[in-house]
Amino acid sequence: MLNNQVIYWIGGSSCAGKSTLAKMYAEKYELELYSCDEYFDRHLQDVATSEYPAMHKVSTMSPNEAFYTREVQEQLSVYIQVFIEDFSFVIKDLAKRKDKPVVVEGNQLLPSLVSAHLNEHHKAIWIIPTEQFQREQYSKREWIQGILQNTENPAVAFNKWMFRDALFSEFVQKSAFELQLNVLEVDGSNTLQENFRLIENLFSEIIHD
Repeated sequence: MLNNQVIYWIGGSSCAGKSTLAKMYAEKYELELYSCDEYFDRHLQDVATSEYPAMHKVSTMSPNEAFYTREVQEQLSVYIQVFIEDFSFVIKDLAKRKDKPVVVEGNQLLPSLVSAHLNEHHKAIWIIPTEQFQREQYSKREWIQGILQNTENPAVAFNKWMFRDALFSEFVQKSAFELQLNVLEVDGSNTLQENFRLIENLFSEIIHD
């Protein structure tokens, strides 16, 4: 479906710099940018309970159920399944763009899903934050407090959220290594520009039209 498209896939876990790095790359090389999160709410409007049970489930959850009342392993399981289900929508969206080169970024880009579409026109990398770095970056985001204040215990909810995302990072990293795909671990020791240059060097093998 995507055989003739030039695609730069940037997957990984939250608070690793995916969105910023993808935007920087798209702007520098005048490429289209597809951020999965920007399309997710639109995709939720098209889901049926039977076909997309995880997406339907999260669309009806309160912050308290999403991050506090459920056990971390259940949170992780549903989280991964949501991305598996949403990835089918992502592929359909990309197919509509025909031959336009595009940078695609998001947690939905699980290595096992993307690997089935990789060819000589594609480059891919997964950016994985260390648990400490991820927690620090999350703590700096003001919007997270609004979500946590709608839970019975914001501190416990935050810790569960962070544990879930740390487990998700491990899951993605392990999958990428097993498939021999590119991984960039982010712990704060490199600047954003240094990480950008690493990605730029990796992606430079594709000739930009």
